[in-house]
Amino acid sequence: TLDYGVWPQRKLMGVQRGYGLDAGDSFYLKIDDKVHQVESNGVLYNAAHPSPFMSSEPMFFTTGERFTQLIGEPNRSLILAAIPNYSEARIQAAADLMQHDLEKQDIEVKPAMSAPGGFKTRTTRPDQFTNQDALDSIFFILSTMAVAMLILGLFLVYNTINAIIAYQVSQIGMMKAIGARIHQILWIYFILVLVYAVLALLIAVPLGALAAHGLRTIMVKRVGMIPGPFAISQTAVVAQIAIALLSPLLVSLVPIVGGARVTVREAISTYGVGRASGLLDRLLIKLQFIPRLVTLTISNTFSNKKRVLFTQFSLVGAGAVFMMVMNTRTTLTYTFDDALLSIYRANVMLELKDEARISVIERIATSQPEVEAVEVWGTAKGTTRLKEAPASNEDDSLNLRGVPVPTTTYIPAIRAGRWLQPGDEYAVVLSNEMATEMGVDVGDWITIDIPTRRESHWQVVGLVFEPVDQESGIVPRNALLKEIGQVGRGTSIKVQTWATDAGTEAAVADQLRTRYETQGYEVLASNQDTAHRLVAERSRKMALLFIILTGMASMTAIVGAVALSGTLTINVLDRTREIGIMRAIGASAWAVAGQFMGEGLILAWLSWLLAIPLSIPVGRMVINTLAQVMNIELIFQVSPSGFLYWLIIVTLLAVIASWFPAQKAAQTSVRESLAYA
Repeated sequence: TLDYGVWPQRKLMGVQRGYGLDAGDSFYLKIDDKVHQVESNGVLYNAAHPSPFMSSEPMFFTTGERFTQLIGEPNRSLILAAIPNYSEARIQAAADLMQHDLEKQDIEVKPAMSAPGGFKTRTTRPDQFTNQDALDSIFFILSTMAVAMLILGLFLVYNTINAIIAYQVSQIGMMKAIGARIHQILWIYFILVLVYAVLALLIAVPLGALAAHGLRTIMVKRVGMIPGPFAISQTAVVAQIAIALLSPLLVSLVPIVGGARVTVREAISTYGVGRASGLLDRLLIKLQFIPRLVTLTISNTFSNKKRVLFTQFSLVGAGAVFMMVMNTRTTLTYTFDDALLSIYRANVMLELKDEARISVIERIATSQPEVEAVEVWGTAKGTTRLKEAPASNEDDSLNLRGVPVPTTTYIPAIRAGRWLQPGDEYAVVLSNEMATEMGVDVGDWITIDIPTRRESHWQVVGLVFEPVDQESGIVPRNALLKEIGQVGRGTSIKVQTWATDAGTEAAVADQLRTRYETQGYEVLASNQDTAHRLVAERSRKMALLFIILTGMASMTAIVGAVALSGTLTINVLDRTREIGIMRAIGASAWAVAGQFMGEGLILAWLSWLLAIPLSIPVGRMVINTLAQVMNIELIFQVSPSGFLYWLIIVTLLAVIASWFPAQKAAQTSVRESLAYA
């Protein structure tokens, strides 16, 4: 579709939306060693082209006549077709018919549509976005965080209602003393909860709609589309109403019923100073070397075990979610950075358009003083299936890479079986995901069909983690070159440099590209021709996911702070008389305030210790599910920095959350404290 400008005409081209190119811009295209200056006259959108955040290579549109002039031949290589009355069976039948007719004319046919995990497919749903798998991973993270926030919010509701009941227990006693029934007290507090729920709902619905609109705008623009009119989902609003009204009532049932069942005697005799000593108190008495204020702080922290338990639920949950988010971020970074670079040991990676003699290519590369070593790989594309299976249009695509055995530029991460060994001929190592897609395992034989060559049978000897090309099959170079008739020749150049910084890699890549082209070899253009650029491209694809993860981590921190502040406020109310007694016998305002700040820090640090072991299995579960959604393998990593960050954050939150309750306690006079009923 045309966004603005005009359709391509004569020498004027259209450009794909989302790549920073505009109508009227001029740019240069290098095609077959010729450089063409081109001007654009319009911006277009092709839904079948990968979005900008998945592919940094823009698409250009021109007329058929101009295309023929540029490439020097009238042939075409991409077929896009649509059928009326879409169904899975009809689209597969149409694809089979088209492929059969093309193959009868000796035309090689292979899938061209993107599929989850980096695979390719012949067909796609007309109502599904091209990079739906990437969006699904984001939706999964959002759904996971929504459930986590709901659970943490319910604990927060429980603590809040518990605080209100604790504060008003004497009023409950007075109401019961003048004849109030339990059901009347229940109604009072249930209505109170409903009022709070409605108020929260009035804030949550517009705020949620605003956040959804902002996130929608960011995501839609990120994938190179233009946001349409914003519409509020009725289903989402109904779900918000149901959750906002029902879940607080259910979770507050326990504290409300407990408060309503308090007897008059219990209610009016609650002063906040007397309680039975427990095991912790008896232990602290024996530890005479600990200052009295410290032991008092520890004892008071755990005086109400039920309240501590629910506070820990909120804090531990928030901490576990935060550290799970950090583990997820670290896992994604490690998988597409450290793990990738531990496998791909080449600093510069160039691809020749046509095969060239290996000895000559290596000699040109090693003549550069910055080059330490070089390898030339053979490459081929084909299809594959189980050896016993008949050929079909559904055979899986396979990118064959012939590597020297042994190789120094590819260090495999073996998942099953073994790596290639000297003497191997028809042995192949598949990516783990490719093997899963085909349904094969170590020891199985597969048939590989390379266009214009005979079919050949290869034995799967190993499975590896492959972070770059999921459709890869790695074989001995000599065997592949013999099979495709290119003995002693290759196309893929892998260079190791003495220095491994990004600047040196880019400089060597440019120098080698110039050297090869000067000597008549055409090098394919690529924005991933160095190790640093390869990692940067994958990090760019994950940028939106990282932003969402960071936002979710911030939300969990806020929930934890509110939960802790509520608990400490309850503690101040509970111990109002105790505060008065401390002040009456000479305790300073800062000593009283320090008691509550100490309680906040103890609760915060305890939650941190409990959240660490919980975050690891939760993080692993999330990563495994995310890997299934994205159809890729992710190497789970624990984030030590995430543990440290949460310790710092929860400490700061404890200080901030306890500051106001502590100030309230410190400013309470002796008369006010002792008069508290």
